[in-house]
Amino acid sequence: MLLNDLRFALRTLIKTPVFTIAAVLTLALGIGATTAIFSVVNAVLLRSLPYPNPDRLVFINETNNRLHIQNYASSVLNYLSWKESAQSFESMGAIGGGSFNLTGRGEPENLSGATITPSLFRLLHVQPVRGRAFRDGEDAPAAPPVAIIGEALWKRRFGADESLVGGHLTLNGIDFTVVGIAPASLTQLTNSDVWIPLTIDPAHEFRLNHVLNTVARMKPGVSPRQAQAEMDALVSRLRQQYPELRDWGVSLVTFFRTFVSEQLQTALLVLLGAVLFVLLIACANVANLMLSRAAARQSEIAVRTAMGAGRARLVRQLLTESMLLAVCGGAAGILAALGTIRLMNRGLPPNVIPVPTIPIDVSVLLFACALTLLTGLIFGLAPAWDASRADLATVLKQGGRGGVGSARKVTHRLLVSGELALSTVLLIGAGLLIQSLLRLERVTLGFNPAGVLTFQLTPPASKYEGAAKQWPLYRSVIEALETIPGVRGAAISSAVPMGAGTYTTTPTNPAGPSLIPPGDAIPVDWRAVSPSYFRTMEVPVLRGRIFAEQDYTRKPPVTMISQKVARRFWGDDDPIGRVVRLTSTGREWTVIGVVGDVRNTALATDPAPAIYFPAAVRVWPAMDVAVRTGAGKPEALLPAVRQKIREIDAELPIATVRTMDDWVANSASASRLNAILLGGFAGVALLIAAIGVYGVLSYSVNRRLREIGLRMALGAQQGSVLGLVVREGMTVVVLGIVIGLGAAFAIGRALSTLLFEIRPHDPTTFALVATVLATIAFIACVLPARRAARVDPVVALREE
Repeated sequence: MLLNDLRFALRTLIKTPVFTIAAVLTLALGIGATTAIFSVVNAVLLRSLPYPNPDRLVFINETNNRLHIQNYASSVLNYLSWKESAQSFESMGAIGGGSFNLTGRGEPENLSGATITPSLFRLLHVQPVRGRAFRDGEDAPAAPPVAIIGEALWKRRFGADESLVGGHLTLNGIDFTVVGIAPASLTQLTNSDVWIPLTIDPAHEFRLNHVLNTVARMKPGVSPRQAQAEMDALVSRLRQQYPELRDWGVSLVTFFRTFVSEQLQTALLVLLGAVLFVLLIACANVANLMLSRAAARQSEIAVRTAMGAGRARLVRQLLTESMLLAVCGGAAGILAALGTIRLMNRGLPPNVIPVPTIPIDVSVLLFACALTLLTGLIFGLAPAWDASRADLATVLKQGGRGGVGSARKVTHRLLVSGELALSTVLLIGAGLLIQSLLRLERVTLGFNPAGVLTFQLTPPASKYEGAAKQWPLYRSVIEALETIPGVRGAAISSAVPMGAGTYTTTPTNPAGPSLIPPGDAIPVDWRAVSPSYFRTMEVPVLRGRIFAEQDYTRKPPVTMISQKVARRFWGDDDPIGRVVRLTSTGREWTVIGVVGDVRNTALATDPAPAIYFPAAVRVWPAMDVAVRTGAGKPEALLPAVRQKIREIDAELPIATVRTMDDWVANSASASRLNAILLGGFAGVALLIAAIGVYGVLSYSVNRRLREIGLRMALGAQQGSVLGLVVREGMTVVVLGIVIGLGAAFAIGRALSTLLFEIRPHDPTTFALVATVLATIAFIACVLPARRAARVDPVVALREE
């Protein structure tokens, strides 16, 4: 029986190729887009983290409410105190920073790295894919140097050579024994390719040296709230023992929230909701097509009923046709989704989502299959039920012709109104995100990114130990780069704006009279820069002067501050000659210059207070190099830059080569992606909705030819017929737009965290979207209305 239904459904769909192709493509679009976005949601929000019992894993961060610091790195000595005393955790470990230059095996390469405690593998419950993890005691100062490398690096650089385990690598000029190959889960946690044991010497540490990321696994049965309460009590005891901790606390953050920010979660849920709206609009459109087609098949259905077919039999046959359409659309949609996922894996900007690739797993395919069956029921049930309720005597008497039934007419209009309401919501969301993106891209940066090439250097400590040896190297690099034809300036910094370099926040207060209460401090971003930095990056010097060679040995040491620091500390008073103090070390610095505020971290983040130190005094292990060209693309400088670095030190690799334009664009990549996707979904929804309006009115006109012909035979003018049809269509349009505006207003808060300098209920956006929708819908109404107004009454009445 089912096989017969399938054969008949297939023959029926083949007889109407235009209808079949339109329905399949519409469904493929909706199902494909929904499956692609669901695969991202599944990878980021639904799939379990790659660690056993990930809900018990937390980061322990430090906080300081007085200094407005949240989720700060852990102090080394605090970590040791927590590990010794905390009872809520079965294990605790720490992660420190690192960077390694690989030499002796072909072209030198800079590798991202980290220092970790030997307990980290046990804590995470992960095992190396080859070899072993670090052993206790290998973190001792005198222990032989050992290293673990990531699986991706092992395959990329060494061709998965099994003999590498137990072999040797030269990292930062030191010979390391490779003891294991780490799984991708460790790379995901630390964003590193190489790990060495973290060596801690308490005798050489101070209590406020915040340089570690502390990871802990809670004991079974211990909740995050209980662990937080114990840590609060422990910190309170430490404050009594160490007065310098009086304003510091701790905050436990789950692994999930560390990897997935609330903003990312909101963005993914908004996109998933948007693509489901598109799917619903597609289903409504196909349902309208099915209703129209069912009306045209009334005679066929009536004959089958007269021959003894029951309502259940008819519903089953029509649902079989719907499900066959859904399966064809679903198959095409799944293929489209697979292609889209591959494109996303290749083209997504870095760090937009916290997973290296979007997998195509069983759950995604099951979701697509379930979605296919559900859509078949959604768009097929109402038309099937409507067609099966046709009055046999009336249909046979009219021969399948006549007016449109009131129930069917209402169903058509409700479906179109629903499409327009959903389209309105999507268009308003897209409009808000696009306006937000435009405002984000027009913000004042505080520097000029055009024509600047950046890269990173990490001189090995074994060869360049301390500022005394590193600064002469960097000075030689700057001088050599400035001799390249076309180069207007070169500089170094511990981090260029929005780059991948190391920058951190340090609590700072003024020494002497100021506008802030005595003893208070503010968090200030600090950077170590060369004197040429401000000229190369075109950061304006507002007061005083830049660093000079004689400043490197000046006592007390000198610094430059941003305008925001000067205003926070001294208002409009002249800050030159004033003194600032770093509360972490107590060291004081004399202000010699004030520069403009710079957006150092992100486009959407207001310029933070910043302080600049001479690189000759405070060289960081990894430094960014910026090179400004006078004309042409900055990437064209790269061969000459490589040659100059090779002439200075053939074993010094350059890493993270990017233009400043790329760094700025990457800062807005998530916002741009959200706007593009939601805008695309809204455009598709608008197109489908407009086609729906046109289709419903065309169907209505075709079914009312006799009525229209009779009106015109009795003297109705073309203008009145045109107005009648347009009014009928625009009534449906206005109803849908009004409902959509109300829905968009109600759910506007969901977008608030994704917007920049625009309100979620922006009246201009709402008015513009309503106008655009109404205009496009009006055009869709006019086309069938003009056809109706041109009906020849004689021909129409003769056909009836």
